[in-house]
Amino acid sequence: MDLLKRELDELRPLSPEQEARILQKFRLDWNYNSNAIEGNSLTLGETRSLLLHGLTAEGKPLRDHLDIKGHNEAVRGLEEMVHDERPLTEQFIREMHQVLLGEGYDVPAQTPDGQPTRKHVQPGRYKSSPNNVLTVTGEMFYFASPEETPAKMTDLVAWYRQEAEQSTLHPVALAAEFHYRFVRIHPFDDGNGRMSRLLMNLILLRHGYPMTVIKATDRNRYLAALAEADAGEIEPFYRFINENVAASLQLMIRAAKGESIDEPDDLDKKLALLKKQVLYQKDAIQILWNEETQENIYTDLLEKWIDILDNQSKIFEDLFMQKSYLVYLSSNIDNSSHTIQKNDLHEFKDSLKNYSKSLNKELEFITIQKRFHHFRQLGNGFNTGIMIVFNFQEDHFTVSNVVLTGFDNKTLEYYWRENSIKSVYHSDYDTELIKNNIYKSITKLYEYLESKALLNIEPQ
Repeated sequence: MDLLKRELDELRPLSPEQEARILQKFRLDWNYNSNAIEGNSLTLGETRSLLLHGLTAEGKPLRDHLDIKGHNEAVRGLEEMVHDERPLTEQFIREMHQVLLGEGYDVPAQTPDGQPTRKHVQPGRYKSSPNNVLTVTGEMFYFASPEETPAKMTDLVAWYRQEAEQSTLHPVALAAEFHYRFVRIHPFDDGNGRMSRLLMNLILLRHGYPMTVIKATDRNRYLAALAEADAGEIEPFYRFINENVAASLQLMIRAAKGESIDEPDDLDKKLALLKKQVLYQKDAIQILWNEETQENIYTDLLEKWIDILDNQSKIFEDLFMQKSYLVYLSSNIDNSSHTIQKNDLHEFKDSLKNYSKSLNKELEFITIQKRFHHFRQLGNGFNTGIMIVFNFQEDHFTVSNVVLTGFDNKTLEYYWRENSIKSVYHSDYDTELIKNNIYKSITKLYEYLESKALLNIEPQ
């Protein structure tokens, strides 16, 4: 290790081009392999070491798998911290965890007696409940309790600073042992494995070593070495990390000498990461706008919007003499249009459903309106309403919300308009998203009613 490090130091400083090439390679390998390590499909209890060291997806939904963008930003944050010599603190660790995991989410968990449950992960905060593991043998493997975690993390950071100053451990051993001690505390509700590898690399970088990637193909050896450390023998884990650091040093030496550092499977890694970012996200395009999509647009999309709009806007009905429902459908093929208007909701929905199924031309947009006629205030009988506009493109549609201030056969006037949603086509749209979207229109309609009523109230 020392011989390799000395050889690299003699080749330093690297040119900006060499350094950029190396960093690009390390980021690719790190993102790919961390994702591959985390993204297995083993379930709770199938592999003790996977559970203990936070390396299984446990059947989590795609949202809970490693987010490549967050991981890449965490790696960049690590590089910046090395350059500005910011000290390793608990605050930095929590900030890195926030960058790594992003927004809060729910994950599968266990009760103290081993029953399945769920818990909320709040990135950047230490765990709020025990994350001990019931093994397949029925034994409980204990990490630090939530109450113990802050003190143990303070001790871990203090231990690192003391060891770094006294240099009693070889830098690679220091990085490896910090990794292991961090995992044994398991300070967060999720992401402990990824954080331990990020922080291990911070220590290596601080001591002039390159980033070190634990390859997914070495996962079993990695887990076995961690298991031996759990049993009180940390030397195998030291040796495993040494091998990986040596491989990184050799790669960096080749780059410094101007030799190729590309590997035959680099394209496969890039493609795998690209597919994860495109194909496995909730907004991946699965359906295009065609005759079949259009034929099902009422049952898949419009009916839910109409029902939620009508239900949420009922609070305004007694302020008006009458209500009505209107839909306007427009085709981009022959510039034709069709209007359906009814006073009864059920008649309106039946007419729209039947018409949408009979269409033999492609629609460009649909507007749905719930109209309120003649405000019940003397001398102030204005009309208003809410309009939802759907604009259909080949691979997505957009939704706009409008509060109408008047309508006749030729023109529509509005008080407020917002382009609120852009979505791909699918068959199960989020009800809560629709409710929240329409609620904006409801609050804006109230604002308009209040302003109109107040403007026309005379003192008694």
